[in-house]
Amino acid sequence: MAENSDERPVSPWAWPGEWVREEKFWRDIGARVLAGVVTAAIVYVGALVLGYLHTPEVGAGVMIVLVGAGALLLASSGAAILFGVRTRTRSGPRFVARLLIGMLLIALAIGLVIGGLVDLLRP
Repeated sequence: MAENSDERPVSPWAWPGEWVREEKFWRDIGARVLAGVVTAAIVYVGALVLGYLHTPEVGAGVMIVLVGAGALLLASSGAAILFGVRTRTRSGPRFVARLLIGMLLIALAIGLVIGGLVDLLRP
């Protein structure tokens, strides 16, 4: 077996020095830190919304934002489904299915807004 490699073997004690000089190492570190921050934020928001952390002002604000975002997403999805139907396909079972799904998404958005308002206005 011919060795065409010009690299000499590196001792394990020199590995950290090589890692610090590699761009891939820093990308990996950045990706893992970003994933940890996103995970911590999701857990924190979940704990606030579920009531494990008792800060009513922040919890109410987070709930308002989540309800608004969810309602906007559901309503826009429903409207896109309803208005995305072409005029030549306004008949048949596919049209009825799209119509029902669009109306269901809009009804869910309205229900989400009503539920959020009831929860906020509760004494």
